[in-house]
Amino acid sequence: MVKIITDSVSDIPKEYIDRYDIKVLPLKVIFGDEVYRDGIDIDTKTMFDRLKSTNEYPTTSQVTPAEFEQEFSEVVNSGNEVICITMSSALSGTYNSALIASREFDAAKIRVIDSKAITLGYGMIVIEAAKMASNGVGINDIESRVRDLVNNMEYLIIFDTLEYIYKGGRISKSQYMMSNLLNIKVIMTMKDGQVVAREKVRGRKKAIKYIIDYIEKNESTLDGRVIGMNHANDESYLEELKEAVLSKYLPSETIYSEVGCTVAAYSGLSAVALYYEKIKK
Repeated sequence: MVKIITDSVSDIPKEYIDRYDIKVLPLKVIFGDEVYRDGIDIDTKTMFDRLKSTNEYPTTSQVTPAEFEQEFSEVVNSGNEVICITMSSALSGTYNSALIASREFDAAKIRVIDSKAITLGYGMIVIEAAKMASNGVGINDIESRVRDLVNNMEYLIIFDTLEYIYKGGRISKSQYMMSNLLNIKVIMTMKDGQVVAREKVRGRKKAIKYIIDYIEKNESTLDGRVIGMNHANDESYLEELKEAVLSKYLPSETIYSEVGCTVAAYSGLSAVALYYEKIKK
C-alpha cells in the first residue's frame, strides 16, 4: 500500500485528510520567541486575529529531516511505500528536508516530489495521489500522475492587498503605496516554483472578470473537471469567485479551503484563488 505524505502548506480540507488518510506534517509559524505548529498549535482565525491586532510580522520554519524520517520509518516498517509531495523547493527547504530523510531508506520505497507550488493547488495534487492510493494503484503509476499534474496545474491567485508581500520584503514601499492608491489587485500564478505576477487590474470585479476571461480564452470550459478554490480570511470574496465560476461551469468536483497559517503569513488578508488541471494542447 502507498501512503501519501505532505506538508501543511498544501491547505487540504480536513475532510479530505481524514477520508484518504493523508499525513500532513506542519511547518512552524514564529512570532518572536513563540513557535507554533501550523494547524496544530495555531489555527487560521487566531493567526489572522493576531495579524490584525499587531504590527508584529511572523516568520516560518520548514519541516525538518528528522520529522520526515520519523514518518517515513513508520510507513516503511509497516511494509508500505511513500509518495511525499511538498511545497515548492524554491520557497522553502521542506522539499530538501524530505529528500535528505528519504536517503536513509530504499529508494524504491519512497518517492519525494517537489510540487513547485503552494497552497491548495498542490493540495489538489496530493488529494489525487491519495485517491489513487486508496484504490490500490501502485507507486510508479501514482508518481507518474503526480509529476504530470505538477507540470499541468493552473494557479490563478488574486491578492487584494500587497501589505504582507511588502512586509515580507518582496516589493518596495513605493510599489505597495501605489497599489493601494490605485486599488490595484494583482493576479498571481506559479512559475518555476515561484509566485509571480500574471496581471494587474483595478478593483475586485475586474480581477474576477480577468479570471473568467482567462478560462474562456485558454480552457474553453471547466465543465466535468475537478477544481479548487480557497481564500485568506475573506469568505465573501470567495463567494464572489464561486458565483462567477459556478454560474458558468459545472465542475465534477469543487474543493474549498481556507489558507493555513504559513501561507497567511505571506498572502495577508483578503486573497482568493482558483486551481485546476490545464487542458494539454
